Amino acid sequence: MKRMIQPFGIDMHKNVLTDTKAVKHMHFYEADKTNTILNISFIPSSTTEWIICYNDNNDISEFICIGCQNIFTTLSLKEFDHYFGIRFDNTGCYFNKGCDIKTYPVNITDNIFRYEPAPESYEMQLIKDFHNSSSFKDRITLFKAFVTDCKTFCPVSENIEKLNRLIYSGTSTVAELSAESEYSVRHISRLYNEVYGIGAKDFIKMYRFQNVLAAIIADPERDNSSFIEGAGYSDQAHFQREFRTFMGMTPKKYIKLIKNF
Repeated sequence: MKRMIQPFGIDMHKNVLTDTKAVKHMHFYEADKTNTILNISFIPSSTTEWIICYNDNNDISEFICIGCQNIFTTLSLKEFDHYFGIRFDNTGCYFNKGCDIKTYPVNITDNIFRYEPAPESYEMQLIKDFHNSSSFKDRITLFKAFVTDCKTFCPVSENIEKLNRLIYSGTSTVAELSAESEYSVRHISRLYNEVYGIGAKDFIKMYRFQNVLAAIIADPERDNSSFIEGAGYSDQAHFQREFRTFMGMTPKKYIKLIKNF
């Protein structure tokens, strides 16, 4: 994807967000403690996300795993000193070591899992390693070692990779996807539901919306109509409806909101 939007709420608190960095399969960000409970929301997306919440001077911590979300979803984070976030791209998902390699993101779609790490677990060791780290770069290295040691990366199917590449290159409808891939519309829908738990049409909508939202965040001063040029929306009303569905507010209200931060 051109850009994977951070959770709505982390982006809005620019005084909280400390850094971001992208590596293969993952996009990282950090946020520090605020004086209030941090409410964040997840824009509908085919990606999965982890948030690791931890303190400086004790082992109290929480791991949060957010599967692909089909609707705008809000989450309240408990108060911790630090939040370390990982957004995985839609090329696959990490699951427990030894799982079936054909385990797909659909297994956690529309789910949010929260847990406190056990005393002798890999997760607790990661928290202890975070305590001894001195930089964001160090924590990224530690996390990558953590998933290598105790998780298995399960890639999406080759058919899905092929179809996704067509979408990223500009294919904007399922009919076009069918024509270019030589798969039937029905087969394409079945493939996307098997992997992500959503149809191909919804996948395209999410991808399109993420890119338009990235353009808005990058330059909120632009005219509304300019954001949708070449994006695949039939008209401004189509864009307005989809924006409200995905964000729970109008583009105008969202732009006003981000200008205030």
